Amino acid sequence: MTASIEEIIDPATKQETAGKAAVSLGAFENAAGFVLRIAQLTAFESFFELFGESEIKIGEFTVLLAISENPGVRQGVIADVLKIKWSNMTKLVRTLEKHELIGRHIPPHDRRSVELFVTDAGRTQIEAVTQHMLDSDRQAFSMLSEKEHRDLLRLVRKVAGWPSSPPQGKGDS
Repeated sequence: MTASIEEIIDPATKQETAGKAAVSLGAFENAAGFVLRIAQLTAFESFFELFGESEIKIGEFTVLLAISENPGVRQGVIADVLKIKWSNMTKLVRTLEKHELIGRHIPPHDRRSVELFVTDAGRTQIEAVTQHMLDSDRQAFSMLSEKEHRDLLRLVRKVAGWPSSPPQGKGDS
């Protein structure tokens, strides 16, 4: 079992827990980026467990979901939004295509661009995983009130350079 964020970060709770000594992280305890990273890892623990048994990885699923929500999108656009290196994005797209979760379409009006779309198998994969992801997210943040959750999401979206809330109809749970 991993230590909670409070056990790792909050100096007031530095104590031996479940046979593990608390660890001081010095200046990193007040580094927002570091604390966000630990929070992200904690929030994704059960989600990672799900993907451990799957042929598709979490990064691939995220790209699959983005393509599903934006049919016809070019891979460079998704790479920019998700902060994925272009070379890694090319590998992700090839993997999704190999698993027949997405396809490519070259539009007749612009033979140089490639549009991505989700296949029926891709939609099935999304349906199988999305509810688990939402349940995991709710559980990971269950210690927050609804207002705290909204505030956290608003602030993290701001740091990411995203709008304060998703467009209507997008990202609803």
